[in-house]
Parts: sequence; C-alpha cells; structure tokens
Amino acid sequence: MLRFSLIFLGFIACFTLILRGTVLLMGKFVGKYVEEKHRAAETIINTGKVPKSWTYKLEGRIASLERASEEPAKIYEIQKKAKSSYLKRLDRLIKHFKESPLIEDKETREMLLGELREVRNLWEESSWQEIVAG
Repeated sequence: MLRFSLIFLGFIACFTLILRGTVLLMGKFVGKYVEEKHRAAETIINTGKVPKSWTYKLEGRIASLERASEEPAKIYEIQKKAKSSYLKRLDRLIKHFKESPLIEDKETREMLLGELREVRNLWEESSWQEIVAG
C-alpha cells in the first residue's frame, strides 16, 4: 500500500509540474500574440505603413524578381497578392480590436477602430508601393 501511495504521489507531483509548465507556456504564447497585434496597430496608426512583420517575406520575393529582371506582369501579380494579404491582415486586426476585452473603454475602441478603418480605406485605394512606402 505504501508503494502505491508513493507512486500516486509521484504521479500527482509530475502532473502538477506539467500542468504548471503548460499554463506558463500558454501565457507566453498569448502574451506574444497580443503584443504582436498591438505593435502592428501602433505601427499602422502612427506611420500608415504596413508593419515589417507582415512584409518581409513578400518584399524579399518581389525584390529578388526585380533583380532577376523577371516579367513585370509576374511582379505585378505578386504585388497584387501582397496588397490583398495586407488588407486581409488589417481586417483581422480590426476584428481583433472590435472583440478584444483589453481595450480600456468604448471611446478608445471606437477611436482605434476608426483610425484602422481609415488606413484600410487608404490602402485599398493605394498601390502596393504606396502602402509599403507609406
């Protein structure tokens, strides 16, 4: 009986440590997710530009095609896809802030959403180069 009790106690201790580690890890992931969203919104509102975390893959691909003197039509298609991607990410960001419990009050939420929607409308009317350059 003592052996069973020790095994059970060891199991409970291991389970508790694993559970605690999982909770800490999930907190870290959620914190990083929220921080990324807030930094992106801050960059967009302050500069009107696409955050670097959104552009690095597609900008590199476009630059390599331009260096290789590829067809302008192919470059244009990738720029069009990039612009569409940025608009979708901005839509998801707007949705995030619409539903986020981390916004202080209703006025702050409306101001933030208004500024993000204004930038979205501007991006929709602009070319890829204008969006990236600000």
